[in-house]
Order: sequence, then structure tokens, then C-alpha cells
Amino acid sequence: MPQERRRSQRISIEQVASVSLGNGGDTMIALAKNISSRGAFLHCDRFVAPGSQVGLLLFLSVLPLEITQGQPVRVWCVSKVIRVDPELVDGKFGTALQFISIQTLPQA
Repeated sequence: MPQERRRSQRISIEQVASVSLGNGGDTMIALAKNISSRGAFLHCDRFVAPGSQVGLLLFLSVLPLEITQGQPVRVWCVSKVIRVDPELVDGKFGTALQFISIQTLPQA
């Protein structure tokens, strides 16, 4: 069995997220499949190349406590694409993100 490399616990979620591509560029809707305090895994409609920087907007009502402090929050995560799975799942690209910075936002 391969050794687990993650440094923080991943939590399974089914959460719609908004992904901003580039500096003020396009946005797309994605489905967040899991999240931790260090990154997330999404199913995206479009391919985003590894190494790309993206912004991720999520409404979190679940752990990880390091992000939510136990309360539902909107978060903006500046992220780097670190992997795109080679096989599509239901026509979507499995995309792994590493968070560069996380900012909690006021409730709308």
C-alpha cells in the first residue's frame, strides 16, 4: 500500500465552487470533491494546465476547522493546479489544487 503523503486531513464534500482563471479572466463552475487546509480536489468542465494559478470561491459549512473556525464561511483561495487526472470522470477533469493563500470573506 502506498504511503500517505498528505499533511492534513481531507474531508469529502460535494460543493459547487467558482473557479477564476488567470488575472481577471474567465470563471467556471466546478464541483469540489474534497478539501483540506492545504488544498482541494475538483471536477472541472475545462482543462486547466498544471502550474496554473487560479482563484477558488467556496462556501464552507464543514470542517476543516483550520479554515472555518467551526462556523459557515465564504472563502477565497488563491491556488496552484498541481495535477490533472489523465482520465475524465463523467466528462469532467479531476483537478488537484494546492492553496497558496486563504482569505475568509464577509457573508453576502
